Amino acid sequence: MNLGMPFGFAIGYATVAGVAAALLIGFPALRVKGLFLAVTTLAFAVAARGWLLPYRMFFGDGTVLYLPRGRWLGIDFRSQRAFYYLCLVVLVGCVFITSRLRKSGIGRSIIAVRDNETAAASFTLSPTVAKLTAFAISGGLAAAAGALLAGLRVQFGADSFPPDESLRVVAMTVIGGLGSVSGALLGAIYVVGLPALFDNNATVALLTSGAGLLVLLLYLPGGLAQITTAARDITVRWYTRRLQMTTARDPGTDVLRAPSRPAMPRRERGQDNPALVARQITVSFGGRRAVDDVSLEVNRNEVVGLIGANGAGKSTLMNVIGGFIRPDSGTVEVFGTDVTALSPARRASHGIGRVFQDARLFGDLTVRETVKVALESHERTELVPSLLGLGPSRRAERAKAAEASEFISFLGLGRYADAFLSDLSTGTRRIVELCCLLAQRADLLLLDEPTAGVAQRESEAFGPLIRRVRQELDASILIIEHDIPLIMSISDRVYCLAAGTCIADGHPHDVRRDPAVIAAYLGTDERAIQRSGIAAAAHVTSDRPRDLAALRRDDLIRLAVAAGLRNHSRLRKAELIDLLERSS
Repeated sequence: MNLGMPFGFAIGYATVAGVAAALLIGFPALRVKGLFLAVTTLAFAVAARGWLLPYRMFFGDGTVLYLPRGRWLGIDFRSQRAFYYLCLVVLVGCVFITSRLRKSGIGRSIIAVRDNETAAASFTLSPTVAKLTAFAISGGLAAAAGALLAGLRVQFGADSFPPDESLRVVAMTVIGGLGSVSGALLGAIYVVGLPALFDNNATVALLTSGAGLLVLLLYLPGGLAQITTAARDITVRWYTRRLQMTTARDPGTDVLRAPSRPAMPRRERGQDNPALVARQITVSFGGRRAVDDVSLEVNRNEVVGLIGANGAGKSTLMNVIGGFIRPDSGTVEVFGTDVTALSPARRASHGIGRVFQDARLFGDLTVRETVKVALESHERTELVPSLLGLGPSRRAERAKAAEASEFISFLGLGRYADAFLSDLSTGTRRIVELCCLLAQRADLLLLDEPTAGVAQRESEAFGPLIRRVRQELDASILIIEHDIPLIMSISDRVYCLAAGTCIADGHPHDVRRDPAVIAAYLGTDERAIQRSGIAAAAHVTSDRPRDLAALRRDDLIRLAVAAGLRNHSRLRKAELIDLLERSS
């Protein structure tokens, strides 16, 4: 059957249809990751061959589709040589597009979402948009390749593209090296090119068989691209050593310059509303209530600490404020705007910056690329100029590179600028996170245990560093931290949670000596309290009734919460004393 469409237009038509099909598959596959995502696309290939393509709208009354190459743009593509050069030109164009994409904000965003979807959302990146963009681009490239393959065969039917061809393509990318444009080319040459070049020689057939591929991946888990990467690293190290030797001989270059402060325009904010107001937040997981009717407030330019034992509900409350957990009830306002119904990415665009407990960020991005991802929050990369390498895209990339270098230099990360985050220590990654907060220009910082996993010597430097970031951003901070001396030294006010309930709030000095806080951290053993250096509170934990009777009802309720007792909020003071005595 002849479609009556010029061959060149047929390729364009197929590319657009591939984009549409990829988006169609992408929407239901948004929640699927890793291997299961590959299975989803493979399932579509099986369904297309067995159910979709046999429909009359695709092949008409016959079982074979005829696609004549003919003449197009004055070139006779019926010649195999001419068609080969067409395929080569398209290949070069696809390599250019994917290379440009990898170096652009679009590519960095896609990799960030792949590596750490939660952290990417805190950088104002929408995981849904990034995934669908990746689906659309890959679907268009695959469809263009399929159209050229159909033109090569001229005649083809529904069984011309079996599902195992999809597995072969996946094998090429894995063998060549995932995430590498050159790796995909090397994988295709290894799997398809070598057997064709050596006319299916027995030795080559063994190398490209399942056994040969297994041995290859055992010795080169990063694929064939690992060889080129190693050669590149050796060359760079050699050149760096030569450059250092040259610099050492030139005394004029040995001049230290203090890093200049990057330009950080402020958001226009009204002065009437607090930075953060969380009202009556309640979160349940199954039958367990992780956060129970908690309210807190962070004023402008204020540091508020959030303390409590493990499992108290601190990170859950922080995730509710950041939008990563939907509460059962309650509201969240950021600078007077109700953001309760907004996604994490939308909340981040309102000025929320988040530091996570694991400090993982994006392992396949360098420090410089990660800071550029943070810069996407106020300077989005455009798709089409980035794919085509147009002037506006190149100028925007140069501007981002210069701005990222300023932030990196400002926090003393210059020596790590081109190192992958997966190769850095936890302490250095923590500083990278703070650098990204500066690049985001966030003015409400949610810091979840910023010194977790950091050596004691490094953690001592985080207090001044956090104060510096706060000063530069003119920001408000809500911080979770188990390092009590640190959080008490930098906080203006402190909230303490126990069993999902707020048991104390106020000035750090008062909260630290609150009887319920002491009980929540140290239990009711008088010796532990004496060792803590807060002997004045020892009378709270005594089992003598007159000591409990001396406390206010609010303090008794806090002790009951700290002891894990339930159904206490409606009890009278005498009933609370009796409940606490029986529990002890």
